[in-house]
Amino acid sequence: MKRPLLILLAVIISNLHALSFHIVGGEMELVHIDGYRYNLNLIQYFDRAQTSNPGPDFSVLVYIFRNSDNTLIRTETLTLTTEEAVLYTNPECAIGSLATSRVFYSAEITLEPEIFNEPEGYYISWERCCRNTSISNIVNPGGQGMTYTLEFPPVFKDGKQFINSSPQLFPPLSDYACVNQTYYTDFAGTDADGDSIAYSLQLPYNSSSQVALPIPQPKPFLELIYANGTDINNIIPGNPALGITSSGFLTVNPTFTGLYVFSVLVEEFRNKEKIGELRRDFQMLVLDGCDPPTPPNAEVRLPGETEFYNEIDIINYSAAEEKCFEYLVVDNAGENVTLKAEGVNFDEEVSDIFEFSSGPINASGDTLRVEVCISDCPYLASEPYIIDLIASDNACPLPQRDTVRMIFNVEAPPNTKPFYDSPSSATTLVRSQPEGVSVALDELLIGKDNDLDSLRFFFYAEDYDPVAYGMSLDTVLDTKGEKRVNFNWNTSCQNFPFGDRNTFDLGIVLEDYDTCSFDSGDTLFYELEVVLPPNTSPQLDGPEALYNRQIKSSLNFDVSTTDADNDPITLSAFGNGFNLSNVGISFVGGLENGVIESPFAWELSCANLNITQTTSYSIFFVTEDQDFCEETNADTLEVVVNVVVPANNKPEFEIDDFYSLNINEEFVLDVIANDGDNSDLLTLDLLSVNSAPPSEGFSFERSTGSGRVSSTLTWTPECALLGENYATESYTVDFLVFDDNCPNIESQSISVTFEVSELAVDYGQFVPPNAFTPNGDGHNDTYTLSNLTDQIYNLPPDNCADQFQSIIIFDRTGSKIFQSSSREFVWTGNGADAGTYYFQIDYLNTDYKGTITLVR
Repeated sequence: MKRPLLILLAVIISNLHALSFHIVGGEMELVHIDGYRYNLNLIQYFDRAQTSNPGPDFSVLVYIFRNSDNTLIRTETLTLTTEEAVLYTNPECAIGSLATSRVFYSAEITLEPEIFNEPEGYYISWERCCRNTSISNIVNPGGQGMTYTLEFPPVFKDGKQFINSSPQLFPPLSDYACVNQTYYTDFAGTDADGDSIAYSLQLPYNSSSQVALPIPQPKPFLELIYANGTDINNIIPGNPALGITSSGFLTVNPTFTGLYVFSVLVEEFRNKEKIGELRRDFQMLVLDGCDPPTPPNAEVRLPGETEFYNEIDIINYSAAEEKCFEYLVVDNAGENVTLKAEGVNFDEEVSDIFEFSSGPINASGDTLRVEVCISDCPYLASEPYIIDLIASDNACPLPQRDTVRMIFNVEAPPNTKPFYDSPSSATTLVRSQPEGVSVALDELLIGKDNDLDSLRFFFYAEDYDPVAYGMSLDTVLDTKGEKRVNFNWNTSCQNFPFGDRNTFDLGIVLEDYDTCSFDSGDTLFYELEVVLPPNTSPQLDGPEALYNRQIKSSLNFDVSTTDADNDPITLSAFGNGFNLSNVGISFVGGLENGVIESPFAWELSCANLNITQTTSYSIFFVTEDQDFCEETNADTLEVVVNVVVPANNKPEFEIDDFYSLNINEEFVLDVIANDGDNSDLLTLDLLSVNSAPPSEGFSFERSTGSGRVSSTLTWTPECALLGENYATESYTVDFLVFDDNCPNIESQSISVTFEVSELAVDYGQFVPPNAFTPNGDGHNDTYTLSNLTDQIYNLPPDNCADQFQSIIIFDRTGSKIFQSSSREFVWTGNGADAGTYYFQIDYLNTDYKGTITLVR
């Protein structure tokens, strides 16, 4: 075994340690479970050689988009389930700088047929940043990210479920490559559905941004920018450069050391139609200083020959000859050589032609000798066949190989073909049978063989199983050289699904059991038909094809279906890209005989729809009968509902933005707003609790109204609202009005400035009355200085600088006969004689004195 010269590589490897990031490749899978349930998997290949790297994320978030318009359908969270080491092809070739683990994330998801039914299909994406800074073939690798993608077809197609799993189970890239040595690996996967897979090299995708976990973006995806000297045809420079066959075999003979990133596009085909694709990202490490390999040298010597076999010669064997020869392998002593045989122009397994699969080169010699014998039966009946005899050693990093390609023309043991004795196979037989019978077609099928070989009959059908449609071959006679069978056919719909299919192209093959089991025989061809009982399709009726409805309205109609045969019928509905119940639609449908009528009800509320502009919804109503033969007879009606979201006008205020107020004087303002649509419910309020001024005399209440709303502001400002030395101050009050016109609610605010000033008082204008007559005649019976008709008789109002304190009334002797500190005082004169009295009125800074005459 030849190991790399690790001492020469120490500087290179330590540098890679310092710069590499931990994710080195990966892909996604979508695997069908049952019904519409799937496992969605994301696989990462993780660099385990770098212990300073963080561990894998606990979960990943992937995004699912629609292909037709790149609309995001939903997101899915996948959780980490397993992590396991990836083994080298030859574990003895391991180096410490390359250790990879396979990290597996998974989630079980449901792909609903009412959502995932568009013919263009869907795609899933996941992004991550950033790549290893030491990657050699891209510009600014530390600033480039990665995007994994997987495209999949609809789960409901052409009126029925479409089941598909993406290609999966790829072997990982576990080995390193060496300069000037051929590197090869089988990069292919498998497909659970038997679909065809094609492989090609592509530019890897970048991430949409340089944050660690970008939000996955829809198509088009960004591609990486290759460094000078590399491109799609020279991803890993070499002779040859990196390439992959359409079947997934990857090869390169690299020229330079480095760390290289590449992507493999995996396309999936069914019936020659592309149905999906995925991309697999990976990195390849190329080292120098590996021991120059000495490949094994394989030769073949035929019996009786002194020269080795020339690979262009055809070896002809008669049926009676022994078919053995000598296979020789030359390599270094001690090397372990593995032997393998592969058919080239045929598919049968031939690896068992070696007596043993592997063995060492003896220490005393350098040649491994093996006698090889091939089968007496040719692998191809009418032409030469080719076998590659491969010898592989255990060199590092990958086994070195040598191949001897041999061409054989082997005479088969003699055999005559069997034949139909009755009926004749010369023409195709056309047979039609009514539904519900069990018959033997054409009485007996008789086959014969002149070599007296044993015979067998079997069905040949391309796209169906004849047994699943009631067909059987029942033996009547079975002897050497002759076999007779009945071809029985049960055409009952109760037992077999003739509603799905009632015409059949069928072959019945007659074959003998000859020595080499060649496909030599005779075939009888049929064109068969089951005549089904008459059946009419059910018919839908009720809704119109198009409805226009404003949001906040309702839509109601009845859907009916009838079947003229009175068969059991089903009625159902689904939304194109949305779930009916999620948008508030009520529809039951059902299963009945002959007639079904079901109400459709939809409250087009803002809460149900969550839309802000006019939107169209397509709803499909489907009816299907369940007739005796379960034919697919369906009627479908598409109803389009345009939900109109009208424009909404802003409400407007009907007040000014400036008002003047005086201290201690009540101010009243009707705050009014109207709605431009004249129908919306308006709400009027202060913009916030902080909008009210710091005044106990301020009052404003929230109010509502349809089309128009008002609320009264009352305010008697206090002195504390003035500035220093009673200076005028301004206060801003913010009012808000908003409507209820969902989904686009409109609002308006206004800032109103209130200028609060000191009350100007002319104290010289006060002339108090000097007489009153408390004689009970109802005129001038009391003495007061408030609420009098003539303003000059009323006490001057209070302002911040001067306020009323008290009034005192004295008689002639100076005795106090009345006193009050209320501006609203009333002196009735009770107990006082007619005559003259004296008063003293005190303000904080102003005094008034005078006389009052009491007249009886």
